[in-house]
Amino acid sequence: MFGKGSLSLLEEYGGDSSDEEVPGPRVSVKRTYDSDSSYPSKRRLPVPSQFSNKNENDYVDDPLLHEGRVRSFAHERGNWPSYICIPFEAHMGLQNFLLAIKKIVPEYIELKQCNDFHISLTKTVILRYIWITPFVQSVQEYIKCFNKFMIVFGNAKVYCNEEKTRTFIGIEIKSGYDSLLKIVENLNHSLSEYKLPPFYEDPSFHMSIAWCLGDRQSELNDCLPEINSILETLKEIHNDDNWYIFVEYLLGKIGNKQFQFHLR
Repeated sequence: MFGKGSLSLLEEYGGDSSDEEVPGPRVSVKRTYDSDSSYPSKRRLPVPSQFSNKNENDYVDDPLLHEGRVRSFAHERGNWPSYICIPFEAHMGLQNFLLAIKKIVPEYIELKQCNDFHISLTKTVILRYIWITPFVQSVQEYIKCFNKFMIVFGNAKVYCNEEKTRTFIGIEIKSGYDSLLKIVENLNHSLSEYKLPPFYEDPSFHMSIAWCLGDRQSELNDCLPEINSILETLKEIHNDDNWYIFVEYLLGKIGNKQFQFHLR
């Protein structure tokens, strides 16, 4: 998110020097000695250039491997990118909305659909492997007293990450804000035990649905009135779709592992 230093594959070690013959086939037992040493010389195969300056912790991030996205933090072996969220399963109304807004934004903006839909409750933080089990237990302890609740989606809004490397179109939360805020406060306590950063001080809870590279807030904000008009129309047409979430559990994504934290 790693190879080891290469060792020489061939090394000739010497013994006593002798020109005497031994029984059986004639075999030379001569060894080459350094002129200024009583030890045999060591002849090593050259180390391939791709390994000669390689460190096992070296890692080069290539944005081309993940659609131009840039890491917010350096990769380090043993570190697990982690966050806690509320997941959402896409329905036909949301898919139609995504298709519509791609036709509205300027052609030079390459808008991409988000890989998974969720409402973030923490920033993406780094957990050491040995922290995973106690951190999961801590989160469960902090949120076990919360009851299940409802979230309703409102209008579309434009967001940009802190590094200004990506801009998002999201759907903000219309109701359920107070419950989310109380959960975040408790999650912040759990994060503080590991000296990890808390969530944003004045959070704008939302679900990101599409993104593009760079800071495109100005261009996308110009499109917002038309985007929200389409969203309202789709909500009326697809009124059977769930434009809300009945929150029964939180989802923790820690590296390639997932944990569910159930509410009561």
